[in-house]
Amino acid sequence: MRIYGLMLENIRSFKNEYIVFPKKGVTVIHGETGSGKTSILMSISAALFGLQKEGKDPFRAFAYPTGKDLLRADALRGRIRLLFEHEGRVYLVEREFKRSSNSVVNVDRNRLEEYIIKEDKLIKVNSLILGTEELNKRIREILGIKERAREKPLLFTSVLYAPQFNIHEILSLDSEERGEIIERSLGLYKYKEYKNNSNAVRDMIKDKIDELTDKIDGLKKKLKDKNKEKLLEEKQRLEKQLKELEKILVEKQKERDELDKRIKEHQNRLRDMERRIGELQSRIGQARKQEARLKDVRNELAKIALNLGKNASTGYTELLEELRRREREIEGKVRELQDIESELVDKRKEIEEELNEAKRKREDIMMRLGRLEADEENLTRQEQELNKQLEKYRDLLNKGICPLCLQPIPHEHGIKLIDEVQGRLEEVGKKIRELKEEETSRYKELEDINKRINALEENREEVEEKLDKVRRDSTRLLQELLSLKHTAEKINSLVDEASRIEKEISEARSLEEELARINSEKENTISIIHELEDKYREAKEKLEGLIAEKAGTEKSIKYIELEIQDIEKEEDELRQLEDEKKFHEWMDTTMNILDKLVDEVEKRVSLEMVSEFRRIFYMILDTLLQGQPVEVGIRDDFIIEPKIRIGGRIYTISSLSGGQNIAISLAYRLALNATVRTYSPFLRKTVLILDEPTTGFSQELVKRLSEVLRKIGDLEGQVIVVTHDELLKEIGDCKIMLERDPINHVSKVREQECDIEEFNKFKNLVEGLLRGSLQVDTVKMEKIEVEPAGFKPEVRLGAGTVQQAKRKSLFDFHDKPK
Repeated sequence: MRIYGLMLENIRSFKNEYIVFPKKGVTVIHGETGSGKTSILMSISAALFGLQKEGKDPFRAFAYPTGKDLLRADALRGRIRLLFEHEGRVYLVEREFKRSSNSVVNVDRNRLEEYIIKEDKLIKVNSLILGTEELNKRIREILGIKERAREKPLLFTSVLYAPQFNIHEILSLDSEERGEIIERSLGLYKYKEYKNNSNAVRDMIKDKIDELTDKIDGLKKKLKDKNKEKLLEEKQRLEKQLKELEKILVEKQKERDELDKRIKEHQNRLRDMERRIGELQSRIGQARKQEARLKDVRNELAKIALNLGKNASTGYTELLEELRRREREIEGKVRELQDIESELVDKRKEIEEELNEAKRKREDIMMRLGRLEADEENLTRQEQELNKQLEKYRDLLNKGICPLCLQPIPHEHGIKLIDEVQGRLEEVGKKIRELKEEETSRYKELEDINKRINALEENREEVEEKLDKVRRDSTRLLQELLSLKHTAEKINSLVDEASRIEKEISEARSLEEELARINSEKENTISIIHELEDKYREAKEKLEGLIAEKAGTEKSIKYIELEIQDIEKEEDELRQLEDEKKFHEWMDTTMNILDKLVDEVEKRVSLEMVSEFRRIFYMILDTLLQGQPVEVGIRDDFIIEPKIRIGGRIYTISSLSGGQNIAISLAYRLALNATVRTYSPFLRKTVLILDEPTTGFSQELVKRLSEVLRKIGDLEGQVIVVTHDELLKEIGDCKIMLERDPINHVSKVREQECDIEEFNKFKNLVEGLLRGSLQVDTVKMEKIEVEPAGFKPEVRLGAGTVQQAKRKSLFDFHDKPK
């Protein structure tokens, strides 16, 4: 696991800050007291493993922070985003915290994003919203950290992270707890799990062997009481008897089938006879019924003859001739009436034309009278107006005033004006008299035309009456003609029906003879069928007896076969149980061998790991405690035994000085971390985090620790160190300096100095992912090389083994030349 970057929002003294860590080398975080250095490491722990429960230890918060330890005092909510890489995949974790009453809790909607590198692009393959417990479980699965279900991540704080004031914790744990951490971090726990599983499996195998032994003994006793040979002999006898029965059965079935065939043939013949008898009886019956119908037909012909005035015995030819004669007579009368009708229609048309002309003239006269009356009315109004005007002129003239300009005028001029008005009155009167004379003439003409119209209408009504009578007579004659035609058609139909009936009656006599013959054949066929059915029943009874006997024999054989099958099944079961018992006995032997083999492998692997741990531990300890008379023994179970050299002899002691204890604890942690990165399949090349590791160290000891950390960082490891020590600060490939605003209590990164090529590109990329502003599906990137997991015993942490990694992607970079 490598830590790439961190975003802190309202976390302790940080308001909103981004911190980016190089993928490899040593990163030193430094700054004045209270600037937030340890807060960064506490946030990494909280982001990975969530909030921990409160405890009484005042230094607990540095390793196992709670919500109260993290959330800024003046904030209601806080948030951490952590970007890290593991096994070639990049993960972004986001946890949010909120203040609730007197506590701070993890909001139960946390985010986990997963990225892969594919085709030169960083692609998001998963984005999950998880509950707190779900996220904790998922992070442990990703990192492969085999923590037990406990409240605090001891493996993380013992192997990867050395919290402030807790460097000694790995040695202060009881031997069982420390042993479990070492086993789980180095993968040795799988041997213990194997032993537990092996013991459980061996107990199951032994129980199974005892169970199989009991079943085998029971089956052997059961088979001893059964006689398989005797059953086989009885089966052979019954099978021979069955073959003889089957041979007889085939013959009897053949005999029965032959009888059945003959019965069906005669039954088919009988059905044909019965069908023919039914047809003949139906036709003969219909012929008998037709005799009555023939009498009715003849009576109808006689009735028609009487209606035509003929004798009842008159032949139908004579009747048809009489009908044709009458038809010709009526057709002549109809033609005469049609001629009369045509003349009357023409006459009615002439009358209507003359009537229409008279009505048109009457309309013209009435229109002219209307105009004359209107003209007379207009002239009368003019006459009245002129009389009024004359009266007015005379009054004005008597007064000596002009009627036009109302000025005084001479009398002669007034007389002249009055004469003009009187002249106009006479002219209007003359026109009125002329109009009245024309009106009198027009009214006389209108009266004559009305008389003519009335005469024409009376004449038209007379023609209509005659025309209706002619048409009624014509219709009556046509109906009589139609009736005669229907009578002729009926006579022809009755004659045809009589001829058909007479023919059918004649044929019925020959059908009666055929019916008598077929009835005789039917009786004979029924007798034959009865005889065959008796034989069939007898054959069927014999066959059923044979079938029953055969079924009984087969049942006996089946019973014997089932008995034999049960015996053979039990014999097979016995063989299987014996084979299974042998297999479990072999498994028990094999498991015993495997247990011994696994014990030997565990012993050798443990010895190799503890040997490697000793080598690294002594190398680091020798560096830290040069010239000291202190020696530390490492037992095969990783327990240390402090010793001291006095006068050339070595003595075991119970305790050392404070500085020596810190140096031994730090060497133990660093050696364990280096061993884990060498052998663990899931923590190879993982991060090492140290918080104030030089507390209590002299400057000389700090200098020696710097050499050790430099060697770890040079081996492609990622080391993050929080320190106040100026000497230790100088080992950093990347130095992050924090500062704090004492008034507002806000920490931030004052400067970040990194002697690493292309670090700024890496920083921009990480910050973009943390901010959520980077379009990851379009960013061009080179593939991150996934390093294969598994044991690599040949890798050793030794002085002078500095290796430079080849750049693989934008997440990788080179050290600048020193």
